[in-house]
Amino acid sequence: MIRELSQKSYAKTETVSFRIDARVRSILEGEARKGGMSLNTLVSQIFLRYAMWGRYADRLRLIPVSKDLLRDLFGSMDREKIAEVARQMADSSGREHILFLYQELNLQTLVQFLNLWSSHFDTYEHRYDGRNHFYTIHHDVNLNFSLFVREYLTTMIQSVATKQVRFETVSPNSVTFRFEGGSELPGTATTLDLPRLEASNY
Repeated sequence: MIRELSQKSYAKTETVSFRIDARVRSILEGEARKGGMSLNTLVSQIFLRYAMWGRYADRLRLIPVSKDLLRDLFGSMDREKIAEVARQMADSSGREHILFLYQELNLQTLVQFLNLWSSHFDTYEHRYDGRNHFYTIHHDVNLNFSLFVREYLTTMIQSVATKQVRFETVSPNSVTFRFEGGSELPGTATTLDLPRLEASNY
């Protein structure tokens, strides 16, 4: 489940028609029945997943990795190495990804990237109270992965926005943290105002 808190209580919908392969329709209808949902709901979720993550993953040439692989990799690493790798990735690929997607490094593009980056985990929540950004990310990997996430995000946020990061929770399944935001973030609407995406079985 992906959950992004928004000031909007509903999203405008539109009716659109598409022509698709009959075999694809049959597969989608079968998956919708398995998930106990309508075909329209399933297709909307697929479109939303692509809008929130898929289109960016393609541009960044990312590949899916199973949790079992992550558990094995991070479970066998010592904590000093984890911290070293996390800092290196934040200073290199992390900054490069923000520049590639948004063409500038600042608090606004950092928050947009954090929302995008967080959205591919099991569940995430982002809340902004006008002063601080609060994030909770559930990944269900292991404690070493949470340590990696803590070091990766701390390094990136401090480097890009020069903000101090405070982690409230670092557990085997999740992390919770916060950092101070600006008085106004006009460019985050494209990410923050996306509707809630419920869990599905595909």
